[in-house]
Amino acid sequence: MRLKKLWRLLTSKFMLVCFLLLIEISLLPAAIIFLMLTNAIAAIVCGALIIAVNAVLAIYIINTQMNADYKIAWIVLILLLPPVGAIIFLLLRARPKPRRKLKKLRSDGTEEVDCLYAGADELPPSFDDADDFARQCAVYTAAMGGLPATDYTDLEYFKTGEEYEVRLLEELKKAEKYIFLEYFIIAKGKFWGEVLDVLREKRKAGLDVRVIYDDIGSMFKVPTNYAEQLEKEGIPCICFNRFRPVLDVAQNNRTHRKIAVVDGKVAFTGGINLADEYINETHPFGHWKDTGLLVRGRTVQNFTALFLQTWALKGEEPDTERYLSDAPHGKPCLCFGDSPFDGDRNLCEDLYLRIIYNAKKYVYVFTPYLIPDEEMKRALITAARSGVDVRLIVPHIPDKKYVFSVTKAFAAQLVKHGIKIYRYTPGFIHAKSIVSDGKYCVIGSSNIDFRSFYLHFENNMMFFDEEMSGQIERDFLETCEKSALIEPDQIKSNPLQAIYRAILRYFAPLM
Repeated sequence: MRLKKLWRLLTSKFMLVCFLLLIEISLLPAAIIFLMLTNAIAAIVCGALIIAVNAVLAIYIINTQMNADYKIAWIVLILLLPPVGAIIFLLLRARPKPRRKLKKLRSDGTEEVDCLYAGADELPPSFDDADDFARQCAVYTAAMGGLPATDYTDLEYFKTGEEYEVRLLEELKKAEKYIFLEYFIIAKGKFWGEVLDVLREKRKAGLDVRVIYDDIGSMFKVPTNYAEQLEKEGIPCICFNRFRPVLDVAQNNRTHRKIAVVDGKVAFTGGINLADEYINETHPFGHWKDTGLLVRGRTVQNFTALFLQTWALKGEEPDTERYLSDAPHGKPCLCFGDSPFDGDRNLCEDLYLRIIYNAKKYVYVFTPYLIPDEEMKRALITAARSGVDVRLIVPHIPDKKYVFSVTKAFAAQLVKHGIKIYRYTPGFIHAKSIVSDGKYCVIGSSNIDFRSFYLHFENNMMFFDEEMSGQIERDFLETCEKSALIEPDQIKSNPLQAIYRAILRYFAPLM
């Protein structure tokens, strides 16, 4: 069985693309080295040119608006690996201009869906009684993200993927008009099979059914031509940003969103993808702890807008008037998306920082990956030093060993400053949320890492009431009881480990 899997991997499109990318990366440095070895004058000229290019790039990077951690990582790479580092930077800048096709994915919408963004410059009546912190977050998010501040009438919080699965299938079966699904991962198995059966049934009944999945996220989990297969069954589908043999930073721009919209009345989000490990049907990393959310109300319109941002890649002009919400006003909330093309801002990280600095009693964070930038580290440490109870839960069993090593490297730093970090000993934790003081919380698809904050398309929700925050708080504390607190004496390292962790922290922004 293992030999068959290895053979499929070696003969897959993924390996072919990686081989072609390796050739692409190595051609120019190889040509420069060959020229330097065969011609003394060329060697001097090339050496001088490499030094000049490195110096210019270092100065350029220092003066850019990119994150400070990115700056350090790129400068070190360029100086350590001339000329390879410079070539990689020129091809893979941290803040790219979007590939022409991806320009449609900017967060301020398009002319075709403008009606879904109406009201972004004013707060709805649900915020009339909100406190100053909530109103400030709402104004900032609407201004920076383009989607209006909104509200919800009802919600359900799911502490496991199993709970999420049951309710998602129930709501999909009730659909009467349309179903929109956008997930980082879909994988053949029980969960996706059950969902697909409902989609086929609803499509035959004449409903508008659409599916978006990410190519890299779903790689090896569905066939390479899976989108075409679904299209043949009558289910319109987008395989997002196909992996291709070109060294292009746009390969990093994945849709990491988890969105399900049913009839414009119900929306689902959280950390859960449509794959069996998320519902513990399989156990590749022990018990999989994840969380999800169902919401009703006007906020569902924002989910629809986020989905249609991505669907714009199809080049269709939907009749968006049919997606306007007629739900009554409810409790205030924010539903927003992040894009790698938002300039030097990231809404989710900014709201995390606001919550942390605003905290008076506690800050609790679920995250599968702990790769914070300097701003996030400073905020967590400042809160802990100010007497705030700062706790994080991370996995005990990793899904990606190199990322887990980086997580441990940063955890070692934070524990020294009084931050409590727990390892979820039953297995892997994939939940993504922050809650503070029993009132403010964010939940969605974003991890505390550079990929989520700077490279991926993400979606999240922010709440300002005890109902949602209380549920996350209780779930967090219950999960702490099943987890092991990392003690300071457990993170002591020998000189080699200290060097290894320092290197990981340096290059974490490029991972």
